[in-house]
Amino acid sequence: MAACAAWLLLGAAAAVAAEPVFVGLSLQEALEKLRAAGLDIVYSTDLVRPTMRVQREPAAADSRGQLDEVLEPHGLAVTDGPAGTLLLTRATRAPASPVAARRSSRPTPLDEIVVSASHYLFDVADTQTRAVFNAADLELLPDLGDDPVRAIGRLPGVAGNDYSSRTHVRGGVSDEMLVHFDGLRLYDPYHFKDFLGVFSTIDPGLVSGVNVYTAGFPVQFGDRSSGVIDVERRSPPGDFGGQVSLSLLNAGATLGGTFDDGVGEWLVSARRGNLDLYFDLAATSLGEPSYHDAYAHFARELRPSVSLSANFLLFDDVIWAFDSDREEDARADYRDRYYWLRLDLGDTAGHGGKLLAAHAELSGKRHGTADLPGVGRGWLVDQRSFIINSLQADAWWHVVAGSVLQAGAEWRAMHGSYRYADEAEFDLLFETPGAASEPTRARSIGLRPKGQQYGAYLNWRVEPAAAVTLDLGLRWDRETLSGDSHGEVSPRAVLLWRPDPGTRLRFSWGQFVQAQGINELAVPDGDTRFQPPQRATHLVASLERSVAPGLELRVEAYRKDYDRLLPRYENLFNPLVVLPELKPDRVRIAPQTARSEGVELSLQFDREPWSGWLSYSWSLVEDHVDGSAIRRSWDQRHHVSGGVNYQRAGWEFGLAALWHSGWPATEAELETLEPFPLVVTGPRNALRLPDYARIDVRMARRFQFDSRGDLTLFVEAINLFKRGNPCCVEYDIEVEDGETVFDTGTRTSLPLTPSVGFIWRF
Repeated sequence: MAACAAWLLLGAAAAVAAEPVFVGLSLQEALEKLRAAGLDIVYSTDLVRPTMRVQREPAAADSRGQLDEVLEPHGLAVTDGPAGTLLLTRATRAPASPVAARRSSRPTPLDEIVVSASHYLFDVADTQTRAVFNAADLELLPDLGDDPVRAIGRLPGVAGNDYSSRTHVRGGVSDEMLVHFDGLRLYDPYHFKDFLGVFSTIDPGLVSGVNVYTAGFPVQFGDRSSGVIDVERRSPPGDFGGQVSLSLLNAGATLGGTFDDGVGEWLVSARRGNLDLYFDLAATSLGEPSYHDAYAHFARELRPSVSLSANFLLFDDVIWAFDSDREEDARADYRDRYYWLRLDLGDTAGHGGKLLAAHAELSGKRHGTADLPGVGRGWLVDQRSFIINSLQADAWWHVVAGSVLQAGAEWRAMHGSYRYADEAEFDLLFETPGAASEPTRARSIGLRPKGQQYGAYLNWRVEPAAAVTLDLGLRWDRETLSGDSHGEVSPRAVLLWRPDPGTRLRFSWGQFVQAQGINELAVPDGDTRFQPPQRATHLVASLERSVAPGLELRVEAYRKDYDRLLPRYENLFNPLVVLPELKPDRVRIAPQTARSEGVELSLQFDREPWSGWLSYSWSLVEDHVDGSAIRRSWDQRHHVSGGVNYQRAGWEFGLAALWHSGWPATEAELETLEPFPLVVTGPRNALRLPDYARIDVRMARRFQFDSRGDLTLFVEAINLFKRGNPCCVEYDIEVEDGETVFDTGTRTSLPLTPSVGFIWRF
């Protein structure tokens, strides 16, 4: 750390001593220089990304002319705002859709990316971006199933297992992440929901960017307590265009264009998962999974600065899953449908907003049997369906120069149905808190819950000085599913200080409330009542520094304290099972409080044709149960992620590496056979499995065709060196040399997983 401190001091001294030139600076740094020269510039970092750099020195002698010159190579322009402000927008370029252009030209109400703590932006629209700070480009980075959400697992402070697209962000439970697509909230948006959530339901062909908040997120996002995944929809490519993609894991097509002389736009997409075909090619006898998703979008400009869009999103899964010994067998199908209308209002007079009305239908059916000798046997039938209607309104005003006010409200009406039945018989029991205490069980539960959720927020963003930005927010939430009669107030505050153009210091504090969703009741584990909302308090401090041209440093420390936690259920030894609810090691975890804290250090390098990143994090996450501190199952004390990307003359190469401390594990031994096999355990998660390490690689060749777009051929491999990373522990009762023993064995994570495919854009 001493070397890093010396590096920062040298960089700061160089910045002071050097002449104020623009070339080589990031675009954000150049804009701050122009602000210091007297220009009142307002912009969103949805437009101005950290990797944008000034390639040549402006020729203009005046600051206003210099601003135009540094923006032009990046497709940005300037419009006049209220009270002498200058608003940055995307430059109008035919044949881009006027609807999309007007939507993107509206200033973001709050500069969330610049102001809010712990925000990362992945943007695939700009192919020059190869490694965004603390992350990598979604398209070039090798990730299983071409899943844009899986790339989040490479961020510092994020934990997850190879078989799931769900992640644990800074110690939180996976369901603590809020997922938005084009402004719409999605509910558990993963294919094969009860089978680890292998892939997200987001088609990469629809994605222009993914904004990820890992702490301290703005007040317009509510009802989750860890972070936000905000997926931005890709705009149609012009009069007509799209892409077709095919790989061993997916096949999809996206088409879009404009109509009525550019007044309207449309975009449609369909994708099929090829996991069933992949299993056939690999001769893997783990089941027959199949999934599909589809999307349709139609928009029209009603008048200048007012556009209306109609949207439809469908996710459909069918799966027959079993383990390698065929001792577990389950069949399930899921269908989620979303319909929404979105009205966008905005202009360059300093105010705007949006209205969104949505209808969601979520359904799932699952049935299965288990017969594991020495462990137990049973069957279950699980049917669920939910309807959620919602209204959402957001508005913003540039009150005066350097001051933005934002307000909004949302309402949801929900009703659903749970029909569940099971029978289980266990061959052994575990003497551990929260585990089953009887060798047999029979459940039959039918519920028809209904309720409402309300939310409202107010945020004031102000710049009391040229180098200081302050966000003050207040949010109110209330839900009726748990019978809670009062609402929850969540204050939040962020301070950003820019002591010089290359340095940014952030301090963030806030409270975050999460209610149990209507689709989140753990009925298969016996829960029949919704719990009151849980609460988390985030405290974050960060430093960002441009230490050299093309080299960015970020240091961040955080602490997250929970109280009134929602109970959860886990399998003590092996979560990678087909029917986890029918296992005797299933435990209920109900801590009184919890704590997560950590420090993250990241470096990003970007100098064409090379780019790369390296990050390290130290973290601790633990539950507090009856006065004892217990590690959570995804506690990873040390985490290192890094990668390098290269692109030149149509060739693309990406390599990514990941290492972290081994997962926590629990010691167990057979205590007695009479009157029933009983296994006693040591303190939960007191042991560690061996460390995890993985290297992934992707190579691609892009061919450009003048009239037919371009074709990219790629090959990639996950876990290139076939490392057997221990992920969990399997167990059973066996007889060895005439003696009955409790036998355990370590199971490894994802093996070498290759893929090959193409993307044709036209």
